[in-house]
Amino acid sequence: MESHIKMEPSNTMLLEGGEYSPMSAISSDSSLTLETPGRSRKNKEDKLCGVCGDRALGYNFDAISCESCKAFFRRNAPKGLDYFKCPYDEKCKMDISNRRFCKRCRLKKCFEIGMRKEYILTDDEKARKKQKIEENRMANRVPDKMSFSASPSSNISSTPRMPTREVDPQVVKLGSGGEVTSQTKAMTAEDTEQIEELLMAYKASLEITHEKKTHTPDGVSSMSDLVNIAEISVRRVIDMAKKVQSFKALPQADQISLLKGGSIELLILRSVITFDTEKQHFLDPCDQEDTAAMNTEQLRMAENGTGLFDDHMKFVKSLAIDLHADQTTLILLLVISLFSPDRPNVVNKELVSAEQERYSLLLQKYLETRYPVGTAHTLYPKLLMKLTDIRNLNEEHSQVLLKVNPEGIQPLMQEVLDLRN
Repeated sequence: MESHIKMEPSNTMLLEGGEYSPMSAISSDSSLTLETPGRSRKNKEDKLCGVCGDRALGYNFDAISCESCKAFFRRNAPKGLDYFKCPYDEKCKMDISNRRFCKRCRLKKCFEIGMRKEYILTDDEKARKKQKIEENRMANRVPDKMSFSASPSSNISSTPRMPTREVDPQVVKLGSGGEVTSQTKAMTAEDTEQIEELLMAYKASLEITHEKKTHTPDGVSSMSDLVNIAEISVRRVIDMAKKVQSFKALPQADQISLLKGGSIELLILRSVITFDTEKQHFLDPCDQEDTAAMNTEQLRMAENGTGLFDDHMKFVKSLAIDLHADQTTLILLLVISLFSPDRPNVVNKELVSAEQERYSLLLQKYLETRYPVGTAHTLYPKLLMKLTDIRNLNEEHSQVLLKVNPEGIQPLMQEVLDLRN
């Protein structure tokens, strides 16, 4: 099946300038590229998804598949093939670019390679499995012999199998209230500097202002309106990424691929940061409430008929309310999502993966400054699982965006979301 949507990054659009300079300003300075000899070569041990050909980590539901197709199969296999229709005589080509266009052909390919829906756990089975894992973790936990009340040492493991290491004696107090207690841990100055870099990058990105001719939430009535309103958030995400040194060190092509491939997930995560639980609206602190705030009813109207609103708000509230994720936690999750090595067209996957692991560990250490160690170890995997949930939301939003008419959509949004004809 041929799609009108192009998945290749448009270097001309993104690097040569234009009215919407944030994307083009990623940089054309060759000094920002990072040569990584040999890393662009495909690892001979890499497994390929039998459905779409993307990189796979191993077997899912009895067949080798990528994380995206695993999530797709878990969500759609119980419905059965007859639930979906193919408008192209079931001749759709399945690859990384086209896998989201036809659910029937994708599910059919899942079954053809041997994925088994009877391996999908029910809610009760998931609960029992989760309980069993937690029991095993508690049973295997090595008693911590160190005192954290005033100790410069810190055990940064999230599981008992990870080694304990000593940290720099120079520690700083970072956490809720800034106090390190007998139940929490202190963070090294180096780790704190990394977090501060992200917080400063996020704060600086808020200085990106609305264009003179901009869309406001007042007149939102459709997905097209919502896409245009999100343009300022996209510009701020891009600006923040450009201020993170580890991102700037990547080759320009990989920077573009990460931003384009993760654009929907980054926007959704950013919406959690801007959500006011009391006023039930989305608003950046630098924007005027009377003109820029979008309340949940306006969002419902814009997403009316798409089925996205309930899932979107469920995700937002699960992080903001259920897990009490603060701004620092959410920014770390956003950066972890940004450095996703499985985005289409990413070349230096190992380098991106290493950065993602580094920021994941940084999140764990940050949680240990805010919560007792046991609580932090329980909360940490729950937060990372939200990145799996957001992949499902990404798929749903992508399906809806396929039906959006590119005419009237701002150029930056057309480019980032691949909406060009």
